[in-house]
Amino acid sequence: MNIKNKFVVVAVVVGLLLIFFIVDNLKGNRLVGEKLLVSVFTSGEEVTGKALIQVPFLRSLEEDSQITIAVDTDGNGTFSDSEYLVSNFPVYAKENWRSGYYVVPGNPITDGMKAMVAVGEKNYDVELETKVFDVGELLDLATVTDPENATKGWGITTIQAHGDEDGVVEITQNGVPDLTQRIGECAPTAAANSLISLVAKNGGEDLIPGDPQDFIENLKRHMNWTPENGVPPDDFVDGKNRWAAAAGVPIRTTKVGDTQGLTTIEAIRDALENKSAVELRIKFADNDAKFVGGHMVTVTGIHQADGQTYLDINDPATPDSGTETVEIRSNQITNYGPWEGITVLSWGFVQTWEGHPTGELFDTMTDAEIQGIRQFVGDEPTVTVIEYNGKLLPVSQLIVEDEVGCGDKHWHAARGTVIATDGTNVPDPGPQCGYGKVKDRPSKYIPVPNLESSGSGGSIEIRGLEGLKNQ
Repeated sequence: MNIKNKFVVVAVVVGLLLIFFIVDNLKGNRLVGEKLLVSVFTSGEEVTGKALIQVPFLRSLEEDSQITIAVDTDGNGTFSDSEYLVSNFPVYAKENWRSGYYVVPGNPITDGMKAMVAVGEKNYDVELETKVFDVGELLDLATVTDPENATKGWGITTIQAHGDEDGVVEITQNGVPDLTQRIGECAPTAAANSLISLVAKNGGEDLIPGDPQDFIENLKRHMNWTPENGVPPDDFVDGKNRWAAAAGVPIRTTKVGDTQGLTTIEAIRDALENKSAVELRIKFADNDAKFVGGHMVTVTGIHQADGQTYLDINDPATPDSGTETVEIRSNQITNYGPWEGITVLSWGFVQTWEGHPTGELFDTMTDAEIQGIRQFVGDEPTVTVIEYNGKLLPVSQLIVEDEVGCGDKHWHAARGTVIATDGTNVPDPGPQCGYGKVKDRPSKYIPVPNLESSGSGGSIEIRGLEGLKNQ
């Protein structure tokens, strides 16, 4: 072959490689988007030192892979060891979905910084887009009165695991809602995520939720939710079982693991292998190891190999939708972004479908089955209320708001008006003051009134799945 022909062959090869590179990086074929979204966490305007990096995936991968992220924080065009913020974390790429990772950057992260994302053996050059996200108000830890049992913060859900002969466990979960919580409502929000997905999986695709906020307000009532402590663990279990009995669905909730989270991961893995839905309670401690509160989460995946454990979570408190992956060491979550102290695992909560999946709209439980669950949690349900102008207002119909210029948290109607326990309508008095300050109108428990026998004509009945069966 003469020199001219060799030159032509080389030119053709280079041209083909160039074309392949260009095509592979077009939007339709590129795996990772061109901009990473970085949320820098603050609490009461103080920087926590932690951030959440979210990687947008433009297409799905058929198998799990590993991801590494480096950020050129000093702007010198290279990546030093300290600039590798994520190294070989598990990733399950989903089309049009973000995978997030909590990091502790050594230097401030700002808009426009250059970064590199490596997935498998391929590298992608990207740019950063940053925002500041304050978590202090949403956590609302200042009002907690029972830090050991409080669940105020976020929500996370889980399902479906498989392990291989080498002991490697991989869980992937699709179709779990990522509902956004309101102040202090992590527990009922996390429960709604799990229950909606479990009902849909076992009842068929026709079970589409109505308004999720209505469902969350319903669960708040069953769980005896309060703005001070959210939902204690035992009320969380009993409340979901009461809801299942009222709705006539064969779902039973049990508490697994332990309060310090030492056995919780193993219990969660076992539940996932049985295709149950799971929530996880997380406890917050300050740097002196004193517990100050906690929150509830919905886990969408678990990865275990070579002595390491990672959880995938959908966090309704993060500013943008996506799935975060966190590393578990002993009984702690490392570098959990929204909390500047120590994050410790606690109880797990398992929802089991006690029946055979039908793939069709399910029949409601029999009276005997419903009575069995009611006996499991106690026959006399209670309702959490506040007193207002001589009326008892169910907390499940209320929300807590902190308006600009008000200077304090107030009770407001979730839907413009509240049906009191005597069946009368009590409209929201208006902005700022609402039904009064939370600290001046504490909540309390009372037995659920029987309005039908009183002849009032009102209704505060415990509702079930009626909103979920309508498209």
